[in-house]
Amino acid sequence: MANRLNTSLLAIGERRVLQALAPRLPAWTTPDHLTAAGLVGAAVTAAGFALSHWSAGFLAVVVAGLFLNWFGDSLDGTLARYRGIERPRYGFLLDHSSDLIAQSLIVVGLGVSPYFTLPSALFVLSLYLLMSSYTYLRVATAGVHRLSYGGMGATEFRILVAAWSLFACWLGPQVVEARLWRFAILDVTIGTMSAIAFALFVLMVRQDLSRMDRDDDQESATIHRLPTRRHAAEPAAAEPARELPGVSAG
Repeated sequence: MANRLNTSLLAIGERRVLQALAPRLPAWTTPDHLTAAGLVGAAVTAAGFALSHWSAGFLAVVVAGLFLNWFGDSLDGTLARYRGIERPRYGFLLDHSSDLIAQSLIVVGLGVSPYFTLPSALFVLSLYLLMSSYTYLRVATAGVHRLSYGGMGATEFRILVAAWSLFACWLGPQVVEARLWRFAILDVTIGTMSAIAFALFVLMVRQDLSRMDRDDDQESATIHRLPTRRHAAEPAAAEPARELPGVSAG
């Protein structure tokens, strides 16, 4: 199993909350139930965003959906570890496939709401998928499962989505309608931030490749320096048979 690395801003407090919740769940609750609840929460969030075109009151549905998504997605693995019923390969595939679906629903839902734009949402989604791919590559090549970058993990992202939606609702339509030439200022801002994040991604990949290249060179040099020894069990060369007295070798 890969080593889990979570250095997000809320990681320590969140871990304590999850460890306190796991023993209190009903016995019939399974990690798969929680994973399904997380997906339902993402769908509720997307629906709330779409319905907010008719009333800002549906932002309450968005917040409830984000909470349900956090509850299911964050607690499924904790419950499996608490009960000692982990299934590493099955759980990894199910959990992260669900994450990809859930985050796509949430971000696209935000993009079709009155509080964001679809181009900006697609910028965010492409960056999320990029970093997810990098995370899975690190699991395969380095045995490290990194759950956060720059202090931001899935929980912080959910809070940011909810906070932005409430702020944009309070500020009004100008948050998405303000223009810089022909482009929405929001799109220019998110696009610039995405470009910077992409450059940082390329830098991280280069650093990882350089480190792996050095490690491979050191490993190769170590192997070549190993002395070659005749195996202890290898039989010695047979000596020529001695002729017995009075017996001809021919």
